[in-house]
Amino acid sequence: MKRFFLLLGFLITCYTSLAQVYISVTGGYAWGVPSTKIGEESINGKESVRFGTFGEGINSQFRVGYFFNKTWGVDISAGYLYGEDQLVRREISQKKLAGTPLTATIEGEVKGRGRAFGAALSVIYNFTNNFYGRFGLLTKIGGKTEAIAHSYTTTNQDIPLAALTQLGINLPALSGLPNTAIIKQGATIETTYTEDYKGKIPFGTIAALGYKYNITEKLAFFAELEYMNISVKRDYSELKDFNQTLKATLNVSGINREIKTNLMTLDGFNNGSYQDVLRGQVYHKRTDYVEKASQEELSNNLNNKKLTEKASYSSLGVNFGIKLSF
Repeated sequence: MKRFFLLLGFLITCYTSLAQVYISVTGGYAWGVPSTKIGEESINGKESVRFGTFGEGINSQFRVGYFFNKTWGVDISAGYLYGEDQLVRREISQKKLAGTPLTATIEGEVKGRGRAFGAALSVIYNFTNNFYGRFGLLTKIGGKTEAIAHSYTTTNQDIPLAALTQLGINLPALSGLPNTAIIKQGATIETTYTEDYKGKIPFGTIAALGYKYNITEKLAFFAELEYMNISVKRDYSELKDFNQTLKATLNVSGINREIKTNLMTLDGFNNGSYQDVLRGQVYHKRTDYVEKASQEELSNNLNNKKLTEKASYSSLGVNFGIKLSF
């Protein structure tokens, strides 16, 4: 029995002598791979699809790991992604104003970007003293996906103020003016907003192949090629700001004058929505993404429901880092 405990103690000592705790920090850049549909483009009637992922951008990681022996180990990492802006929507078109023969030129774009905190649990395998592989599970634990929208609606004809009155469109900045007043051609409505998308907790996979160079016995430099496969299912979105401004030349009794006035802000939304009659659009403070909805619900612009979709954060990137062993 005494020999058994002596042998057990010897094995534990040998095992723990091979074990190694380490910490590391990395920084790198990732490209959106595989590219998936991220938006659409409409240029004067020609429709096209835009591809990309929100995983493209600069990333950094902090890792804590433990090697059981010279070959196998595990690590837990926390990281942050500062995603590149992605053009998810672009439009240049001619549209009728409020269903009338009057037309306007619409020119605008929506850019999306990811700002995400993530965590991963990985298994590490050393092929040699220098080359290693890492694979495991990945999740997103915080952050946001933002959409930044900016558009201009420019009128192509003079618009009599009386025509707006007949349509029931009331612009406070024009109140008190005679119906004979005219909004001159070239009047511009500028619309900007920021929409923040929130998603359900996702799970994905991570894999990497790296090369380690030992500077000293405890300090090493490494470089690795890393692939992340993860998508976030959308839960809801909220408008964080909204501004709509009219800039125009008014002709009143033969005299022109320039005006610039706010048409709408987020505080002015009625019951959480804003129906832009002139441009034929509806905006909601909050949009809920659901897995099931009736056709009637989806076709009703006043309803704030949309079918859910996934935003890809998948990427292929290069990391460089420093590893300190204890």
